[in-house]
Amino acid sequence: MTTPFRPALSLVALSVAATLCACNQSSSPTSAIDKPSSSQPAATSAAARAEPDPCTLLSAGEAQTYVGALVMPPFRGNNDGVPDAGGDACIYRGSQARQLAITPTYEGSATAGQAAEDVPNLLGGALDKAGAGNLGATAHRVMAQVPDGAWDKATWIPGGTLFVTKGGRGVNVDVGGASGKQEDAVAIARLIVPRFDHPLDYDGAKAVAALPAAKPRPTDPCQVAPRAAVEGAIGPLSHSPAATDQSTCAYQVASAEGARTYAIEYVWQGGSKNFNTLKNMNGTLGSAMGGAIPTTGMDSMKMDPNMSKMIGGLMNLAGGGSGGAPGAATQVGFKTDTNLQGPWDSAMLMHGTQLLAVKNDVMVSMDLRSADYEKAKALLAVLCSSL
Repeated sequence: MTTPFRPALSLVALSVAATLCACNQSSSPTSAIDKPSSSQPAATSAAARAEPDPCTLLSAGEAQTYVGALVMPPFRGNNDGVPDAGGDACIYRGSQARQLAITPTYEGSATAGQAAEDVPNLLGGALDKAGAGNLGATAHRVMAQVPDGAWDKATWIPGGTLFVTKGGRGVNVDVGGASGKQEDAVAIARLIVPRFDHPLDYDGAKAVAALPAAKPRPTDPCQVAPRAAVEGAIGPLSHSPAATDQSTCAYQVASAEGARTYAIEYVWQGGSKNFNTLKNMNGTLGSAMGGAIPTTGMDSMKMDPNMSKMIGGLMNLAGGGSGGAPGAATQVGFKTDTNLQGPWDSAMLMHGTQLLAVKNDVMVSMDLRSADYEKAKALLAVLCSSL
């Protein structure tokens, strides 16, 4: 069985910067790609119940500007969107799996805000000492200060979160599950900060109680869809489906070009956040490097042959090598398509090597290094129809 290629590897550098900031905060966002281990809402903590309701800082109508029509009322939960009546974040879930998380911070917010502002300077100094001073500007772009607001400090991490403090209070505006755009996070913060002293009348914990019960997670990920349905999509299996844990399953079929493996990985909770973080990845990396990275630039039909070979090698290195039949990239190139239509909330092809979809907050990712593209899309539709 091949090891699934993980596109999240490209976000490691930015996650480190986020962690440096978040570790100094009383309520901080999670890393870019998380896999909550439980399918049940977290227990309500006494400390969380004692804090003001995070859903009193932004109304449902205001949130719709950034996530589209809400598919459920705003509710308390963790930053990934897992419902929790005592959660420190308020979750606004809209159309196409878009999700916004608002997390107020309290004691220590001013200190954390200053620490966030100092991180680029500390990193730049370290780079200077290491003889890599030319990267200092990049450090400041990764964690940029946002002036001209009703706040004392505001620090932006590209593609994800705006950390804002005012006096002894603060808020983390996480748009990583929505547009990933700084201007959206800043606009939301301008609405929120004046409400530190004038919160809205809303009960985010009550909204949790009204949410439909989460569908139980399968104990065997290879049982998400019946074998007959899987074979209807990709052809007769040459081996029994192989699950390595509760989140991964591999289906293998024979072809005239060799064995094809369709390696599937599930994120059972927080899938909306994970999906959109990956969807925003190009913009995130582009911001960090000082410019946008057009997705069409990764299309192998337009790519220099040497560059195409290098990227193909990197894909194999990240995933451990395919050892199977030629995969989707030989059919569609290193192409990204974020407009795939099917029985999912949202789906995309990423650089010709991954198919990703989210349905009911479950993210499904499929390694395409030895997969036929059209059959892979058919399998993705089968799996999402079963979620």
